[in-house]
Amino acid sequence: MLRRVLGLHPIEALEPRDLPATAFQNFPIIPADQAALDHARAIAAVGQTDGRRTNAFMDIGDSISQEFNPYLDGGVTGYLAPLGAPGYNPIASGLAASYPQLLGTLATFQAPVPGGTNSFYHTSLSAVAGYNASNALATFPSELAVTDAGIALIMIGTNNLEVTPPTTFQAEIQTLVQGLAADGVVPVLSTIPDNYRNSTFESSVFALNQAIANVADQDNIPLWNAWLGLQSLPNHGVRTFDETHLTVSPNGGGSFGPTDLLYGENLRNLEALQVLNWYQTQVLGSPPPVAPLPGWTPIQPGEQVYAVGLGEGQTPSVSIYDAKTGQEIDRFLAFAPSFSGGVRVAVGDTNGDGIPDIIVGAGPGGGPEVRVISGADGSTLASFFAFDPSFRDGVSSVSAGDLTGDGKADIVVGAGVGGGPVVAVFNGGDYAPVEQFFAYAPSFRGGVSVAAGVFAGVGPGIATAPGPGGGPVAEVFAFGATTPTDSFLASTTGSASGWAVAAADLTGIGTDQVIIGPESGQPVVSVDDPQSGTNLGNITAGPTTNSGGVRLGVIRGVSGAGDTLLVGNGSGDPVAVEGLTGLSSTPTLLPPNDPSRAYGVYVG
Repeated sequence: MLRRVLGLHPIEALEPRDLPATAFQNFPIIPADQAALDHARAIAAVGQTDGRRTNAFMDIGDSISQEFNPYLDGGVTGYLAPLGAPGYNPIASGLAASYPQLLGTLATFQAPVPGGTNSFYHTSLSAVAGYNASNALATFPSELAVTDAGIALIMIGTNNLEVTPPTTFQAEIQTLVQGLAADGVVPVLSTIPDNYRNSTFESSVFALNQAIANVADQDNIPLWNAWLGLQSLPNHGVRTFDETHLTVSPNGGGSFGPTDLLYGENLRNLEALQVLNWYQTQVLGSPPPVAPLPGWTPIQPGEQVYAVGLGEGQTPSVSIYDAKTGQEIDRFLAFAPSFSGGVRVAVGDTNGDGIPDIIVGAGPGGGPEVRVISGADGSTLASFFAFDPSFRDGVSSVSAGDLTGDGKADIVVGAGVGGGPVVAVFNGGDYAPVEQFFAYAPSFRGGVSVAAGVFAGVGPGIATAPGPGGGPVAEVFAFGATTPTDSFLASTTGSASGWAVAAADLTGIGTDQVIIGPESGQPVVSVDDPQSGTNLGNITAGPTTNSGGVRLGVIRGVSGAGDTLLVGNGSGDPVAVEGLTGLSSTPTLLPPNDPSRAYGVYVG
């Protein structure tokens, strides 16, 4: 499934504040940043749901990154191709003796791709002599369609030297990696080698490498600092006769003895294997463990709490926080520890005992499972599949609200990406299915986000927003109705990358507004009057430099207090939760928040 939408991220100059926190020379050769790993894990989780092949990679670049490089001896001695050539012998090449830990990675990516070759030996449509960043943007969808790869190795920029301003180049690279990430492909950016054709080119290499590092910094994309690895080699691994392309050992680019690794292409091929090994062991490995808190701290009757579920690529851990103190009072695993599709969360008193319960839903990669956890003692009150158990794209969101007026919160579930826009409602108390309907055209396959609330002119009802592929069309359904009472276009920035929705009273009128925010892009949420479709205000919830969108939830006010809108970050952005209590309020930073991590969080 291609999730990417052309034009999703317009190319424009980045703001001055986007200048880097880290100089490119200081990045390690092999990716090591925890935030970049978080983001890569989230991308890979989406990719595996979409069927991306974890034993295939894409090669994106120019003549320096061509597998069959016409500028090198015989055209097959250079980048990657020797590792996949028929008869390649890792023992004779010295790889087995010096780097035995890479033999499994070599064998994995020697798996055939369409056409009968493998990723090393495959002629990439996106790595062609003369290509620049614009060419890479134009061709990577075709290469992805051929390879269905789970990871992309990107080294491009030589043909942008002295042709493309660094700001434009940076924007193009950012658009490229965001497009790949949206399609579930882990993008690995590489710095480019030195170029000695003239003094201007020498300085331009530094400018473009810094632009590459800026994108890695800002979007938490893994960076392979090939430039740094080449610095210890004669002439920095660059051929003296053209001062552009990399040197190759007389034994060929697939040889890894001590003298072979004094050549630029050989060293880069070794590093490519190390990057692919990082992908296999770190990105595709088991989710980082998160230990539950011992025992269960009972939630008190009427106590205001909120839940935070970890996003894609992480352990399915859910934390419960006291809304007044911010203290984490409970933590548990919602599903099996190996599940990494993310946990959707909501809070509501589903059994009428006056104590908030926790509703959790499984994201993509598992069945559409929903569990209800007792706030009183942590026991499981209910566990069921909201939709057909064979549906593997999970649920997009869960919400809770008393739709029937019996004093018990009912559960509303939206189907995940890949499914139709199906909304299902389950009765509080016995958790029996109550109704199921399509919020949008049944042919739409982007899923649907849902929020239970009480709306002017409607009463108890359900607000919806479409998943990826749909515009910000908000609809409100009265409980029991299968056609919308209200439908309007939310006044929000973003694109057809999917929308989060919440229902909360931020104006103090006693009924809910519909809040919509993009699930990719800047964290700007639109607050709209559902009856008229009038925009009441847009709220920026988080740094404008964030690009992972928002996840929405609500803490219902008690004793006349207003509701609090919860905004969680999307994957790739620093972990943070913000609370907003009114249209003009300043967002309050709530736990958890960790600027060193970049996994997404779901809130409710």
